[in-house]
Amino acid sequence: MFRSIRGKLVLIYLLLILFAMQLIGVYFIRSVNSYFLGNFSTTVNTQARFISGQMERYMEKEITPDTVKDIDNLIASFASAESEIYVLNKTGTILSTSVDRSYVGQKRLRTEVTRALLGTKDEVIREDAQTGQRYTFLAVPVKNGSEVVGAVYMIAPMTKIYKTIKEINMMFYTGLLIALAMTAILGVALARTITNPIVEITKKAKAMARGDFNQVVHVRSDDEIGQLGETFNFLIQRLKGALSENEQEREKLEAILTHLSDGVIAVDSSNQILLINPAAKLLLDCQEDPVGQPISQLLIIDEESDSSGSLLAGREMQFKGPKGRILQAYASPIRGEQGNTGLVIVIRDKTEEEREEQARRDFVANVSHEIRTPLTTIKSYLEALEDGAVEDSVLRTRFLQVIHNETDRMVRMVGELLHLSKLDAGKMQWSFTPVNLVQILDDVADRFAFQCRQQEISLFVDTTSSLPNVCADPDKLDQVLDNLVSNAIKHTPPKGMIRLEAASAQDVMQVKVVDSGMGIPPQDLPRIFERFYRVDKARSRKLGGTGLGLSIAKQIIEAHGGTIRIESVVDQGTTVIFTLPLAKEGIA
Repeated sequence: MFRSIRGKLVLIYLLLILFAMQLIGVYFIRSVNSYFLGNFSTTVNTQARFISGQMERYMEKEITPDTVKDIDNLIASFASAESEIYVLNKTGTILSTSVDRSYVGQKRLRTEVTRALLGTKDEVIREDAQTGQRYTFLAVPVKNGSEVVGAVYMIAPMTKIYKTIKEINMMFYTGLLIALAMTAILGVALARTITNPIVEITKKAKAMARGDFNQVVHVRSDDEIGQLGETFNFLIQRLKGALSENEQEREKLEAILTHLSDGVIAVDSSNQILLINPAAKLLLDCQEDPVGQPISQLLIIDEESDSSGSLLAGREMQFKGPKGRILQAYASPIRGEQGNTGLVIVIRDKTEEEREEQARRDFVANVSHEIRTPLTTIKSYLEALEDGAVEDSVLRTRFLQVIHNETDRMVRMVGELLHLSKLDAGKMQWSFTPVNLVQILDDVADRFAFQCRQQEISLFVDTTSSLPNVCADPDKLDQVLDNLVSNAIKHTPPKGMIRLEAASAQDVMQVKVVDSGMGIPPQDLPRIFERFYRVDKARSRKLGGTGLGLSIAKQIIEAHGGTIRIESVVDQGTTVIFTLPLAKEGIA
């Protein structure tokens, strides 16, 4: 009921009446309580003070039976059927009472009595724990001059007082309930006059929501409700025209966006997606239609975005998309009659461009570093020669040998860089012919046999003579094997072993270069084919390595249509495995 305007209006009326009556009730009830309780307290105190005043003439002399009799008659004239009056001497002994005479002679030393015997009047209200009734306990001192000679102690029940107050409260609450009921009835009648036109407008609006725009609200008054009806009728006419224009624009926009290669997303002023073209769905890997969702669920915006989570209009920004894509987004405002009403976001896939740019930056940095090292060495040794080392034949010979070695290393590095440049640019000349792999392996072993004997390394070929030919460029294949065997020799200690293996498997030839060297740590294996990457940089430079051999070998093998990988265990050796396609012709 209270979800409707009618119910809310009635509730407001009831709450207003209830609030007003509560304020009046609090004041009224407090006033009634204060009046009756104050009047009762005044009556009891008046009686107690009067009796106390009369007791002075009895207490100033010796208490005799006649005196006690006079005191009994006095308090009997003031005591009611329910109240109790006690007269006590200065020791707290009861001299007379209006109730049971057996109390006479006993001591009554309650807190009120003790304070009264000390000269202070004390009044307190207590509730009986068994009956729940309240009593006023009043003790008034009896003085002879400034000396306290006794006390008057009264116990007066307050049942009638509280009963009277309760009856008055019940009368007030009954009137309150009657007022609330009448207010509710009048509120419902009044609310209907306000809510009936609103209910009619609501029904018309629901019909419009279902697609029926032929609705007219009947205006019956000139008040705010009537103005609402007129505005609603005007809104219907404007809405019909806007929907027609919007439909035409939407059809045009869909035709354009469908054929764009870039991703396009349109969002409204609250960052809700209005439309998205197929290219954007593909770039953002949308499994469902995201129209109507917040743009933040699709785009991962970095710290340059504004507080609402959308792109800043007119600014390009880059962010990570699904599946590791690097996307670039540009936002342009949608301008309507009332200013910016949203954004159009254009998204481009910059993954390949970014990877190429990063590779270029890394390559330039690595080349600069690798060239600077030998140049620094050459410069330092030349300066040493200029400073007088040229006069020492031993130093001169050693320094010139170092300069010669570093120059050779730079020449090899430049040659390998030119080789890589040709591979990257696709300008390398290839001559693919059927190649006898066994002969190639034997030739490689012969070339490195002397070097292996000098370093006490065993080098042999483990294969059969009946292997089929492979389709390869002989010179490039020689270069790959030279790089791999040279690396194996550099990293294999004396008494070690290097083995060249080849075996056909399905439609490819599998070649292995196995050594018993120091091996490669597991954390370095994923990066071993990167340009200029070395596992042991200091030892690699000492041995004349440039860090490009494996990268060149990988590109040559992949250009042949094969694959290459490395398996290694630290201190146990390394195995380089690559594959080559078999030649369609027979053995040459």
